[in-house]
Amino acid sequence: MDPSLALPPNLVGIISPSTSHALSFLFTSSYVGSLYISQKLIPTSYTPKSSRPTTPKEDDDGSPAIPPISSDIDELQFKHDTGPRPGSRDHPETIKKRMIAVTIATALSLSGVYLTIKNLSTSNNTAGLGQSLTLLGLRLPTLKDGPVGNILPWTLAPILMTGPLVSLYLDGDLPVVGGRHYGEGLIQRLKRGWKGFGLIELRNYGVAPITEELVFRSTILSVSILGGLSFKSLVFGTPLWFGIAHAHHALETYRKNGSTRDAAIHAILSCLFQLGYTTLFGWFASYLFLRTGSVIPPLVSHIFCNSVGIYLPSTAIARHPKKRFLIWTSYLAGIAGFVWGLRRL
Repeated sequence: MDPSLALPPNLVGIISPSTSHALSFLFTSSYVGSLYISQKLIPTSYTPKSSRPTTPKEDDDGSPAIPPISSDIDELQFKHDTGPRPGSRDHPETIKKRMIAVTIATALSLSGVYLTIKNLSTSNNTAGLGQSLTLLGLRLPTLKDGPVGNILPWTLAPILMTGPLVSLYLDGDLPVVGGRHYGEGLIQRLKRGWKGFGLIELRNYGVAPITEELVFRSTILSVSILGGLSFKSLVFGTPLWFGIAHAHHALETYRKNGSTRDAAIHAILSCLFQLGYTTLFGWFASYLFLRTGSVIPPLVSHIFCNSVGIYLPSTAIARHPKKRFLIWTSYLAGIAGFVWGLRRL
């Protein structure tokens, strides 16, 4: 663990492990709960244009932004005849409300860590603030002796995503620069991408990853360190809060697909898959936080993974059967490079 995260004497034992778990539950539930109560507490400024009935497929009842490595990218492409349905997760009013709500919830969680340290430690207010900021990882990463150690925190996620990046290149659809258009240079592609940056992109690549990393990494790891949890628990245990926070998606998926038996099976399988990859990413992000003493590298990795999304090698091979060897090689090389980088971090 990075030396900056070592507790000074005035913070050792100020809370018990059970208290740290209770605070982690509070931070998680307040973040997820804010997504729903925002629809009731924040005023609505739009007037519904139509009351036409919707099919179960259209009844998007507003699942929250999915971090990290979003699995519902295809859903983001679906639009109703007159735009996103009022109340759906992609309707502008819903996005605005939820971004406000999670920002407030995140600020309260960060304040909760500071108040815990301020009220239970023996330091003065100024020292308590500095200790809180350090424990929350609100600083640049600690510099290592060699250049490799300083570069790895920023490159581990792209290394892992070598396979998906190669596949997206073969599709002509790399993140940021977008699809390859005849006669269009890099600058033109970047300009086109910037013009297409809207509320959905601001949510997926801005507000969602920032607030999620501050809550599920900074605050939960901070109180877990204060609670004296072991390094293994910090890496492999705390990300479960990140995965559990998405369990409610099962009910939303069940309702959206018609509340049938098949819908229930689909909802359970989707929830398990989502729980799996969010927990896996949480392991990586937590380890990165603990090794660098900063939330910034996990945040950058989070944003990068959201922009790439999940791209299975089987899907890439189906689209480019003649590139099978290149695709498998790139995926395996990315995994091998990632494992090597973790050991060198």
